Amino acid sequence: MSKSKKNKLPIKLANPTIKELDFSNQKMVSFSQYQIYQSCNFKWYNQYINKIKPEPNINMTFGTAIHNTLQYYLTVMYKESGTAANKIDIIEYFENSLKNEYKNEYTKLGKHFSNIDELNEYYEDGVAILKWFKSHRGAYFSVKNEFLVGCELPIQKEVKNNVIFQGYLDLVMYNSIVNKITIYDFKTSTKGWNDWNKKDETKISQLLLYKQLFSELYNFPIENIDVEFLILKRKITPNEFIEFPKRIQTFIPAAGKNKIKKTNESFNKFINEVFDEEGKFNTTRTYDKNITRLCDWCYLKDICKPY
Repeated sequence: MSKSKKNKLPIKLANPTIKELDFSNQKMVSFSQYQIYQSCNFKWYNQYINKIKPEPNINMTFGTAIHNTLQYYLTVMYKESGTAANKIDIIEYFENSLKNEYKNEYTKLGKHFSNIDELNEYYEDGVAILKWFKSHRGAYFSVKNEFLVGCELPIQKEVKNNVIFQGYLDLVMYNSIVNKITIYDFKTSTKGWNDWNKKDETKISQLLLYKQLFSELYNFPIENIDVEFLILKRKITPNEFIEFPKRIQTFIPAAGKNKIKKTNESFNKFINEVFDEEGKFNTTRTYDKNITRLCDWCYLKDICKPY
């Protein structure tokens, strides 16, 4: 059996057309916009209407670098073999990706946004995650009856006149035994997700939106689509260290019809509140502030009064 046949996806999915947006009269909306709006209307207003963007930070840079590394490893694993993937120097790949991501953001910003001690700490955290993943990969991914659908798989849909939702799925897999698609999303975290994170309906809604849109765009039954978060933990707590420290935490949220319906209603409410009928930003309404303990870390705190 040739390599191409061995790794060929045994199902036929639709091939949706992903159009280049015309930003002269179209608006692009992403899940991150919805998430920001849900956390604070005022923050969304300043970031997207007033164009007051946050500066890059080490968490974003680290997240992109380790996403890239894991996606590269898994692509080689499923397109070639597990042996070929294990021959990759993923530590070197991660190091180069981290350097390149930092350099790109530094060039755009025109100044450093981290320091050598912080960069070294995040680098060592990434190394620990990747070493743990490589030695425990079989607990999460198997080449038996599993096929790679894609990494950074695009989804795009017009959700209102001239308003286009666009996103990219971190990892999509197909299991030929149960005829199921699983959509994975990688999340980097300091110590993992606690119960509060797992009950955050906005955070969870990302994969619920992706599940429905994947079903519509790629013509695959929604009841045969599972979703799962893979949380990459930078730090291990003392209790975990004594027991069996896992650098990757899994979380499978409830993703049935009622949950998806509730997510759609909330997302459509967001779209209708911030865009008018022509698809332009709604600048006639007030965008309220949501004052919480998280405001201490908000980049807008100096212009958010009262605070």
